Amino acid sequence: MRSDSILDRRAKRVIVMRRLQAAVVCATLFAAAPCAAHAQIRKLQVIGIDSQPIIYALVAVEGATGQITDEHGEVSFGAGAAKSYTVSVRRIGYEQWFGKLQLPDTAVLLHVTLARSAQKLGAVKVTGRSSVATTLSIPMKGFYDRWLMRQQGLLTGAFIGPEEIDFRHPNKISNMLAGLTGVQLHRVQFGDQTVTGSNPNCPMAILIDGLQQLPDHVLDDSRQPPVWIDVVLIDKLINADDVAAIEVYSRGGNVPSSLHVNDSACGVVAFWTGSKKR
Repeated sequence: MRSDSILDRRAKRVIVMRRLQAAVVCATLFAAAPCAAHAQIRKLQVIGIDSQPIIYALVAVEGATGQITDEHGEVSFGAGAAKSYTVSVRRIGYEQWFGKLQLPDTAVLLHVTLARSAQKLGAVKVTGRSSVATTLSIPMKGFYDRWLMRQQGLLTGAFIGPEEIDFRHPNKISNMLAGLTGVQLHRVQFGDQTVTGSNPNCPMAILIDGLQQLPDHVLDDSRQPPVWIDVVLIDKLINADDVAAIEVYSRGGNVPSSLHVNDSACGVVAFWTGSKKR
């Protein structure tokens, strides 16, 4: 009898524990349900008047740093509460779109249509059509691939595309680097500027179209007493009108392997030249 009663008590405990576990599972599911329902991805697709996606369009929300559209012409706004946002969409060769977008708190795919910029052209024979991605040069394709990787959290860096350069229209390309986190512009002889990281004595490596530039031996007369230093004077090497894109890695450990740099300990600034019209 005693052994039977012990077995009964054990059986009851097992039943109680199973009921408690079931209750916990149910509570967890009910608690997660509103979150799952709320965590809906809102996307924006940028298309042309031909309904084809526009790749690498720059989408900026409320004046913040922009995202570029992927191969489907899309950017994600993630999940969030319903809200109206001021959005700017730009792509070289297209008219800018600026306006309000109403984002719901549920999954949605919104669309913005960009019209081609009006241009005076001579007679043109059209023999075919290809996407922006396939007409880009290999270096620029690599630039955009890394930018998309940054948006996915796979690497860090600052990216400045042709839309931003065209919008700011700098007279010197060093002006595009002013204000970037972890980057300092250091003035040396004759007003020329060098680029350093947070340490002013640590010049950043400079690439132009993937090739690392050799430094000049110049007098730094901003110091007392003046000293001779080895630095790259970017404004003497490259004209601002020739630059199509810039990427900056303020710390050497963040530089992707696709950029070949002999010494990236102080960071890297990579300039890409060519036409901005793609």
